[in-house]
Amino acid sequence: MSWFRPFRFCGALSAAGCLYLTVIAQSVIAGETTNATSFDDRSNPAKNLARMNCGATIEVIGPDGRTVSVTDKDSSASALLLDDDTLNYPLPEGDTTFVLSFPRTSTLDRFTFVNENAAAAGEMTVAVSNYRLPAQSRKWNEVNGSTSFTGKRLFDLSLLGTEARFVKLSFHVTKSGTIAAVGLYGGQSLQKFAARQRGVVRVTNSAATRRLEDMLNFNFANLYARARIVFISSGLEEYAQRMIDDNVATAFQFAPADPHPTVIVELADRERLHRVSAVYKMEKGRLDVFLLQDLGANPGDLSGATPVSSVTDTDGGGKAAVDFDPHGARFVALRWTPADAKEPHSFEVAEVSAFGEMPLSMLSTQELPDIYADNSIGLMSPPLVVQPPVLPLVSE
Repeated sequence: MSWFRPFRFCGALSAAGCLYLTVIAQSVIAGETTNATSFDDRSNPAKNLARMNCGATIEVIGPDGRTVSVTDKDSSASALLLDDDTLNYPLPEGDTTFVLSFPRTSTLDRFTFVNENAAAAGEMTVAVSNYRLPAQSRKWNEVNGSTSFTGKRLFDLSLLGTEARFVKLSFHVTKSGTIAAVGLYGGQSLQKFAARQRGVVRVTNSAATRRLEDMLNFNFANLYARARIVFISSGLEEYAQRMIDDNVATAFQFAPADPHPTVIVELADRERLHRVSAVYKMEKGRLDVFLLQDLGANPGDLSGATPVSSVTDTDGGGKAAVDFDPHGARFVALRWTPADAKEPHSFEVAEVSAFGEMPLSMLSTQELPDIYADNSIGLMSPPLVVQPPVLPLVSE
């Protein structure tokens, strides 16, 4: 059992120190992942660019090369761009093509997605362009050859050295399934994204429309939201941040003898939440979610607390989400109870998410210049310029 108070994300350490605190694993849900690449587990504190909160958009392209229009928003591919990694999109047998676009050209290092239950089988290719092209154009630059995702729950492909504003994902599916948690990682860091949001002024509007893009686009339980892990019931503290690092290809492992793996996340501020979700090792069990205002002397003792909601994963699908009436909290606690507790076995959590209302229009989706967004002394707004700069005289 560990109750610890790590430093605020990049608040008291140098930027280099933060790189070592945000420990990223190499393909971690044991027995469920086959990587297309490997990377150092301390070198990639990257923000997922395939998100609405980064200005990304997505289109599904039909066999005729035209964009497929979707009338049912609940089945839209746009759900893949929301921050809730439990939302999915179907991959039917045959060919399916997605085209993702960014607000600006970005460097890319990796492409990831979750093949839920490792059910879908087939191959996929990634192609990029700095210009908008028809999906069937030969001018797309293919990054990799055809790569199989058969039998892989977590797919992780290297795109190192790639630059693109448009990314085409072409799936040839031989067995249908669903995908979730699409990720494209590159030069933008969690630190930069957090710096952009510090100046955001949010206005609570009880009459606001309940749009998914305003409810699930900002994960308050994430490093980019300046959240932090303050308690784990077991496991190595230095790896706890893997549960809030915006990356499902990393995970934290609790001790095999832990009967109730528990984690408590402290949010940067008190937030009014309405949904909590998690992606974890495929295992049957129950998830209890607690919203807390403060922590007692023994944070891990939740016997006197009442869960705001609970859910039982009867299929062992490796994900869970609970919705509840909006409720204010500073701490979010998640406690797992395995269905089979007779024999000790390790439990792994890839990502924890907590959502409240954050209108997409309130977020800054454009990158700041590095002079502001990557300041080594921590997260801050651009410095105040007291005196205007003196411009050189060019002509009279």
